[in-house]
Amino acid sequence: MSTVVEGQDVAVVEVPDCGRIPRSIVSSIHSALRRHPWLEWLIPAALCAVMFGQLLLSDRQLSQTADEATHLYSGYRYLKCGALDFSLEHPPLARIIAAAPLLPMNSAADCTPFEGNDVQQAAVGLIWFYSGNWPEALARARMAVFVFAVGLCLLVWMTARRMFGLTTAIVASLLLIFEPNVLAFGGLVMTDVPVTCLLLFAVFGFYLWAGNRTAPFLLLTGLATGLTLLAKHSGVVVLPILCVLAVVDAFIQHAGQRSTLHAAVRNLLAVALICAIALGIVWLGYGMRFAAYPGKVQLPEARQDATSTAARVLVAMKNYHALPEAYLEGLAGALSISSQSGPAFVAGRIYSQAPWFSTPFNLLIRSTTGSWLMIMASAFGLAIAFGQRRREVLFLLLPAGIFLAVCLRSSINVGVRYLLPIFPFLLIAVATGCVELAKRLRWMSYALPCLIVLHAASSLHAYPNYLSYANEFWGGPAKAYRYLPAIDWGQAYWQAKDYLDRHPADPCWLLTDWFWDPGPYGVRCQPVGWWFPIRIPPRLRGTVIVSSTLLTTIRPEQRQAVAPFMNGPPKDSIGGSALLVYAGDFDTRAAAGMLAFRRVLLSGEPLDAALQDANDAVALEPQSPHAHVVRCQMLAKSGQPYAGIAECESAIELAEGDPLNRAEWQSSHMIEATQELIRNIRAASNLPNP
Repeated sequence: MSTVVEGQDVAVVEVPDCGRIPRSIVSSIHSALRRHPWLEWLIPAALCAVMFGQLLLSDRQLSQTADEATHLYSGYRYLKCGALDFSLEHPPLARIIAAAPLLPMNSAADCTPFEGNDVQQAAVGLIWFYSGNWPEALARARMAVFVFAVGLCLLVWMTARRMFGLTTAIVASLLLIFEPNVLAFGGLVMTDVPVTCLLLFAVFGFYLWAGNRTAPFLLLTGLATGLTLLAKHSGVVVLPILCVLAVVDAFIQHAGQRSTLHAAVRNLLAVALICAIALGIVWLGYGMRFAAYPGKVQLPEARQDATSTAARVLVAMKNYHALPEAYLEGLAGALSISSQSGPAFVAGRIYSQAPWFSTPFNLLIRSTTGSWLMIMASAFGLAIAFGQRRREVLFLLLPAGIFLAVCLRSSINVGVRYLLPIFPFLLIAVATGCVELAKRLRWMSYALPCLIVLHAASSLHAYPNYLSYANEFWGGPAKAYRYLPAIDWGQAYWQAKDYLDRHPADPCWLLTDWFWDPGPYGVRCQPVGWWFPIRIPPRLRGTVIVSSTLLTTIRPEQRQAVAPFMNGPPKDSIGGSALLVYAGDFDTRAAAGMLAFRRVLLSGEPLDAALQDANDAVALEPQSPHAHVVRCQMLAKSGQPYAGIAECESAIELAEGDPLNRAEWQSSHMIEATQELIRNIRAASNLPNP
């Protein structure tokens, strides 16, 4: 082992010995790095190139996925119109980066203030996306967001290299560039990998400042923190993370109580200054404007009846214009979603509420076998590293632990994409433990390269279907839908076209829960589902391609609708297990009933036709409380209040009589809404209350 002096820090240049590499090669590498330290940067450059290549090759095979059109239109509309009133639930940073390459295409954008619900928002985004040269737009946008995944690779290298040396940096970076969950979302127009990259940036910046308290490092941390807040609303966790690290760093550096307290106060004051800089970055990201739309009076003042502490804080911040209106509205929505509880699909079963093990299970099945073996092997080595580099280990474990604790507090089933911010910290920690163990145990020095190869092989085996990834113990991507929800994001339509070219099918049906027509991708199947105007026939004959997301739905009425496809294994799968292929004759009367009441809710058809659809829905699916509520509304509108009230009461009875229906209705406040509907019908018809 030798050292290279970098300023005042001593950085360890380690080349794995382990008895396999001839000493002449080791000496040559060692000597070259000492004479030409810049050569070391060829290693992260090569690693970043490998990650970029995987993202490029895999994302070219993926069709537009859920929310990508919405994110793109939101970012494009901001750049063209300065408007932030479309899709408030996410900050603009990643969207702006994705939409910027689309400006030369000069697509039209509606700059009038947007007013609509989530469904209308998604529809507007899809209409805009598919009205132009969408393949070129999608390719440009995805290429732009690669910067966050490649930047994450570079940051993992720099963090591990600075903290633990060259060998750890190589191992951690190798783990990252073959991490299937990072590859799954790294090339999509989404916000999960951006917040992952920038959270690590903020923590690394604070680590640099803690070791060398200079103004540039403080400003760098403030910039990184502000960008983290602009990446995704979950990035707000960076603030408590920095506060905890500030206090812990004081305890590490000082033994006496008085000096420790003084150091803690000094560090917390630095965090306060970092937060002030970050606040300015957020305002810059929102155009230094409080209102979501230029020249528009802001949304109505926040309600004063907020009950939770977080809600009251957000009310105060909005009323005093402490942060942009759009940011506060989105943060309030994110907090509301995370606090909701309801049914969850976990490990192949439906639970009335997400069980405690749902998040660990998601991590277990979505991580490679090699990475899990390395996690177990690294525990002892990480304990050794903690004795030698306490600050560095804590700067890895505390951010990951705090973020994981926040996710575990959520009452919803937390998918792996929400857990991505813990991955870089975990991977560096695992690499550190394994390298420390390999220095002391000869067998580990042989096992470590094998485990890295196993990790990479498992990931590459899933290519390009990383969104469907499950490790080999759970059957791989082809079986992932049996255990995990929402495997289908709409990403497999190009693969479906290739499949149908090789296996022609007529008739062919595509049963999906997504908005967009697969026709532009060349899928020669008739799309049917909750968002398409074509009725589902009472029987489907021929080849039926079913979105696996429908088979894991938590909605009881939808599960009943797709029950014919749950009774046996599929004939084949597409896109890992995003789409499942069935062949035969299927009784789809329940699905037809479900679609009937969806048509009533969405199409705005004439009253007679709507009432007929509602009657069909109840006849085909008599156990669906949703169908009864729709029929209640249609009967009331057609002048039959007593019959309508009876239907609403039947809906409440059905919902309360089934545990899953009850959990869903309670989480969405449907019981209270139906009771309110009954009262409104009585009042409108001058009927006495019972």
